[in-house]
Amino acid sequence: MRTRKPLLLLGLVLTLSGCGLLRGERGPEPLTPMPSQVPTGPEYASVDDVIRALGKGGFDCKVTLRNENKFGSNAKCEVQHRQTTVYNEISVLSTSRFSRDEVGDSIASRRSAPYEQTIVAAGNWFVRVSPGVYAHDMAAALPGSVVLEPLPRKEKK
Repeated sequence: MRTRKPLLLLGLVLTLSGCGLLRGERGPEPLTPMPSQVPTGPEYASVDDVIRALGKGGFDCKVTLRNENKFGSNAKCEVQHRQTTVYNEISVLSTSRFSRDEVGDSIASRRSAPYEQTIVAAGNWFVRVSPGVYAHDMAAALPGSVVLEPLPRKEKK
């Protein structure tokens, strides 16, 4: 009987440490806030609005993929610019379902390693521009937007 208690206690400790409860883990990571330089507007209802804005800004964006759902919409489109094909991945998030910080968190995940993408953003939407060197040109066509360069890799200690 005496050997059962230590084994039971050891099993409990291993179970709790496996769940993260003994290391102080308490739920999901906090959201990465929207970068402060990203303006609150314009907000768009769908990717079609962003594509129309690109068109007004001089870029005919040929849509190659589109997806719409209750959370928002996204699309991939190509622009011919300076003898180069520029690939734009557009995401518009529903303002009734997502907070500004949730949009910011989504942007941060793309700017960080391993992706290190260049993003054009404002309001409730963002565009990954590839090659990133053309992001400023795309931002010029999207009034009120800013360019967010990839975040530098964190040094390991």
